[in-house]
Formats: sequence, structure tokens, C-alpha cells
Amino acid sequence: MSRRLRVLLSAYSCEPGKGSEPEVGWQWARQMARWHDVTVLTRANNEPTIRAGLAREGEMPGLRFVFHDLAAPMLRLKKRLGWHDLYYRRWQASARQVIARMVRETPFDLLHHVTYAGARFPAAIFGHGVPAIWGPVGGFESMPGALLPWRYPRELTEEVARNMANALQVASGALGRRATAAELAIVSTKETAAALEGSGVRSRLLPTIGIHLKDFVPPDPAPADHLRLLFAGRLLYWKGVELAIRGLHASGTTACLTLMGDGRFRRNAEKLVRELGLQDRVEFRGQVARAEVLAAYRLYDAMLFPSLHDTGGFVLLEAMAATLPVICLACGGPALAVLEGCGLRVPLGSREEVIAGVAAAIRRYAEDPELRRTHGAQARKHVAENYAWDRKGEIMNSIYQEVLAK
Repeated sequence: MSRRLRVLLSAYSCEPGKGSEPEVGWQWARQMARWHDVTVLTRANNEPTIRAGLAREGEMPGLRFVFHDLAAPMLRLKKRLGWHDLYYRRWQASARQVIARMVRETPFDLLHHVTYAGARFPAAIFGHGVPAIWGPVGGFESMPGALLPWRYPRELTEEVARNMANALQVASGALGRRATAAELAIVSTKETAAALEGSGVRSRLLPTIGIHLKDFVPPDPAPADHLRLLFAGRLLYWKGVELAIRGLHASGTTACLTLMGDGRFRRNAEKLVRELGLQDRVEFRGQVARAEVLAAYRLYDAMLFPSLHDTGGFVLLEAMAATLPVICLACGGPALAVLEGCGLRVPLGSREEVIAGVAAAIRRYAEDPELRRTHGAQARKHVAENYAWDRKGEIMNSIYQEVLAK
């Protein structure tokens, strides 16, 4: 039996019950404390939610938290001006000093960065003379030129800037230097692995997201005379909202689409629905509580999630756990989760080809209910075997042992 390690986990985002990055930080902390003494460095802003989570889920003997934030003026600027990336970079720089002090005081065996799970950003764990693991990280799923939001100037500017930032990270060597500062870089998408390979760094592929299967009971939905599609998430261009609506229109079916979530692209999406005459087949539910989203899965036949550069996609795993097959694009984290037989992946191509592919997938599920049920059952099985948090904890524990054995 391997010995308990002293692990310092850097998790800027770490809150139970919130999904997305906060859930990633929380779950990695809980999982690794099953085997090791884990100290989590996270934001002071997260403390109330973490305390409530510990009271609800139970304290763990090997788990403790250190809370750290920048001074109040920086917090106010972050909230008022939306300087989230700048604040995060400054937090990492400040956290580096905190970690240096903690390493002097405690003989840690391992440092591990888990959130944010973005490979473009700096991490505070490097350069302390202690073996470090970076990841799982992702974010190098750049949007193809043919699918850029040419009709939407603000979104176009953001996506071009993101693509350029990714290219610059590789060309300047910044990505490679960051990865080689760790004993092991773990990546969550094939695109990020390819970017590191281009920088001369080999990595380990392990999706960053996971799920507790017990939270999802397979539904027994009442039959309907049309295909019921669900999209859940922020209404942003890169989430594939426009592709979903245009694909629905091009499908030639009576399928209906419900969008749960809100975001800057909602107004454009609502305008597009009116232009295409889909008002009676597309419903905008707006922002809803997470509990309501979880309860809603049993009311639908399939998840439509054509995101253009999603590193993970918690709602996708939740839908699969609830036996919903998924229609997604063959890129990023969804392409790893939705294997053959778990859903339908649409290959990337021209804008017209992708819309036609989404439409064809919708038609296929509309015409073949038995295929939907088969794919849904296989989706739940795949998630249980590969994305259950307990299983992912076991995998990460074995990685810890491998890194230290070197």
C-alpha cells in the first residue's frame, strides 16, 4: 500500500454544487484526500460555499483549505469592470508567494494545479523545488476560420484574438516552458495535446470533468409525437447556439428545441429564430437553477450541444448519465466524451457542411427512436466507466505514484 503524500492543490476555482470549474476544483480536492493529506489553496471568496459543502458532505481528515485573495481594490475592479483574466493572473502571481512560504513551512511531496483548467494561463506551482503536476488543462481548441462569427463583430474580435493568443503561446515557446516546468502535463483535449506536441512536450490525456452517477436516475419519459431536444449552458456564439438553431431549421423535422441558460448571444439567437419562423419550435427558458436543469433531463429525448471549443462540458456528461444521447461537433472535450454509439458527432468542415451535419443528426434521431434509446443507454454506461469521479480519483492517484517514482 502506498504511503499518504503531503499534497498542495492549487484550485483558484473550488466550490461544491456549482458545476463547471468550481466543481472541478472541489471534486479533485475531495478525491485526492481519499489517499493523501491534501492542502487546497483557493480563493477566500469560496470559503462560505466550501464550509457549507463540508457540513453537507462531511469533513475529511486529510483535507484542509487555505484561503487567499487579492486586496479589496483589485476585487472591486474585477467585479465592476469584468477583469476576470487580469485578476486571475495577478492571483496566481500572489499565490506563488503564498506557496513559497507554505513549502518552507511544510515538506510537501507534490504540488498540483487543477483550476483554472486553461493552458494559456500561468500557474503558481512551478519553481518551488517540489515535483509538480499541471492539469488536466485545455483551451487550445481554436475555432476554424470557416466557422468564425463573421456576422457578429464583437464575437468575431474575441474569437480571432483567442485563436491568435493560442498560436502565439506555441510560437513564443510560452506553452512549452510552462509544460516543461512540471514533471507531468495532463491535458483534457486532443487539440491541447497536439499543441504541446508542437512545442516538443508529451502529455497525458485525461478529461478534466467528471460526474457522480448516483445523482442521475434513468428517466422513463412519456412518449411524444416529435423529437425533444435540449441545449443547456451559456448562450454564447462559441457554444454553438446559432449552429443548433440553423441545424434545427434545416432538419426538415418537427423537432423542438429548448435552450436553458442565458448570455450575450441570446438577443441574436432570438432574432434568428424569428427570421427562420421557428418561434413555435424553439423555447428560451433563460437562466434556471441547476436543480431545475438536472430535473429537466428526463423530459427530453436528446442533448444538442454543438460547442465549437469546449474543453469539457458538464451538462453533456449530465445528459449522458440521464441516458440522453448527444449531438455534438467532433472537437474538444465533447468529442472525447461522445464515443461511437453514445451519440452523433458532426465532423468539422465549412459552415454549410456543419449545419447540414447537425440537421442530418437531428433527422436521424427524429426518425429512429430505438437508436436514441440504444445510444442513451450506451452513453450512461460509458460515463459510468470513464467519467465517474471515484474512478477518476483512482486514475489520478496512480499518476501521483508514477510521478514520484520517477
